[in-house]
Amino acid sequence: MSQPVYTEIPDTSDSTYWEAQVRPNELRSTTFLPRDKELHMVLKRKAWATIQASLSRNRRR
Repeated sequence: MSQPVYTEIPDTSDSTYWEAQVRPNELRSTTFLPRDKELHMVLKRKAWATIQASLSRNRRR
């Protein structure tokens, strides 16, 4: 089976992208970590650039 091509960060229900981490003694806490950290950083930068481009000049960071 081929890997899906991601163009944006997917929902946490996508188990091929996210890995669920449950800590002992914390029953209601689940942390989702990206399986491919490099891909996640690329998608994160792309999303940030899109958000910044949509803001007015005086609201950009």
